[in-house]
Amino acid sequence: RHIHIRVQAPGGPVLTTQLYFTDEPGNDRDRIFRPDLVMAQAADGGYGFDFVVAK
Repeated sequence: RHIHIRVQAPGGPVLTTQLYFTDEPGNDRDRIFRPDLVMAQAADGGYGFDFVVAK
């Protein structure tokens, strides 16, 4: 389980990536899994990930 994301700085190129959920069993089987793209889980059970884009 993961989500696909597209972000873009004003006038910049589009970045397409996917973000992963913490403790998802499928992460071990995902051939392109990257630990730095795991979303942080908040105390309320939601998830978050900060993007920093620059022109």
